[in-house]
Amino acid sequence: MHMTAERVSYLHEQEIELMMERIEQTCRPSSEKEATTVQRAVQLVRQGAVQQYAYSNDDVVVTVHARYPATVRLSFENSQGTCSCHPEDLCEHIVAVTFHLYMQFHSLSDWLQEWRQSEVQQLALKISERTPEAWVSVLEKLTEPLRAIDPYESPNVFLHEAAQIGQRMLPLAPFEYEWKPLFELYYRLILLDTAMPYLKTNMKLLTGDSYHYPEWQLSAWFSAQFENIQKVVQALGSRPKLFETDAFYERLKEIVRNVVLGHTGLFRERILTYLLLWNKLFTDTAARDKELLQLQNETADEKVFLEVALRLIQDNLSELEQIALREGGERIDCWLPIAEYCLSIDRMDELNTVMNTIYPHIANYYKSHVPFRNRLNFIRKIDGLLEEADFSGEEREKLFAAYGEACVPVYADFLIERERFAEWASLMHRFDVAFDSIDSDTLKWVSQKEPMAVIPLFHTFAMRFISEKNRHSYRRAVRIFKRMRTCAKKAGQIDFWNRYIDTVREQYRRLRALNEEMEKGNLNL
Repeated sequence: MHMTAERVSYLHEQEIELMMERIEQTCRPSSEKEATTVQRAVQLVRQGAVQQYAYSNDDVVVTVHARYPATVRLSFENSQGTCSCHPEDLCEHIVAVTFHLYMQFHSLSDWLQEWRQSEVQQLALKISERTPEAWVSVLEKLTEPLRAIDPYESPNVFLHEAAQIGQRMLPLAPFEYEWKPLFELYYRLILLDTAMPYLKTNMKLLTGDSYHYPEWQLSAWFSAQFENIQKVVQALGSRPKLFETDAFYERLKEIVRNVVLGHTGLFRERILTYLLLWNKLFTDTAARDKELLQLQNETADEKVFLEVALRLIQDNLSELEQIALREGGERIDCWLPIAEYCLSIDRMDELNTVMNTIYPHIANYYKSHVPFRNRLNFIRKIDGLLEEADFSGEEREKLFAAYGEACVPVYADFLIERERFAEWASLMHRFDVAFDSIDSDTLKWVSQKEPMAVIPLFHTFAMRFISEKNRHSYRRAVRIFKRMRTCAKKAGQIDFWNRYIDTVREQYRRLRALNEEMEKGNLNL
């Protein structure tokens, strides 16, 4: 017969406690496979996958709606479970059903915290060895739950797990003041390394000028991690290094190199992390030269941009130019973060080199690689960098022509800056820009500088409001007519204006409400 989870849990509370003890003894937090089983079981419970309890003779049969549905039978007589997936021992489905029953009258979160605490005690013992290998081993185990999260899982699950990992990290940190920031830097980098596959899947549109709330959550989390890394690096850079930390700094170079070259996607975030550490922590020329040699042994395609980063830090413009000439500018997604970094540290010669390298490829990259909703942000970024790199107006306009309609806001600003008001008005006409989307100060400025150029644009807006055929829109049309009257008066075109407004009045003589509003406006000169 069907029975609720609460009723089953009430009837067999002791047996469920025994099954929880078995899970605790069988699934060790330090074992990647066993910890993953528990993690997936928790996810199934949180997703509401455990449903439809059927009870008979001290046995309960439960359907688990996972990616591959499974049927679990729990026998309370001997506190054992079987599953249709035929596991060798405990599987995530059996554990999920046990968790679901347990949480009817107990806190599953408290149980998980105590279960993980036993792992923390073991990890703390290993941390006390104080070797780079011990730190890396412990932190990789600590952050492993992030790696087990399905790439298409909700960001809320990811953020919750990341917060839990942060809490479990705190008691592992060394007590000594001198070692704390170095340990935290290890932790932050390994956390990013572990989280990168999930972030890559869920932050593909991060560079857009707007994105959904889940993407914003991950963006905020990633920004917080980078800010924390910056603070730790600044703290380490301001202190003298201990002799005992030399081995840790050597391993740190390998870790940050793996973070950058061991993943794809989110290159901007990866290369900025690399630049930060090599600019602030590893300042020795010999160390940088050694890193350049090490990069020759790497196979990742993006290794050349790490070489670019090091040449930039070394202030070696000639080598940077040679690399740019050799590699070309097709990889705009990799060159752009470097260009932004050049601008941030006021290295205009290097910025000019980078922008000249990518300039011939921008139009093709824009059409084939930039998603529609990211295009305005991309155009603003590129045009801003070209302006800072002293590209001519003609060179920038060639790209505007290639961008199409998406560039209208940026190209409009470009024309206004150069006081090309007639062309600006034509641009607004060409792409049928709405009146409310144009900045009022811009309209006022154009009206003062070249009044007759803006009158045709105002006419279009007024006719659009009249076509809406309601009194509110008529009033807005009359307000536009008043601005047109001011422009005509300023340009000395009084006769033209009077003929124009009389023609409009005659054309719409049957619209009584419009004529009333026009009479109130006293539009003739």
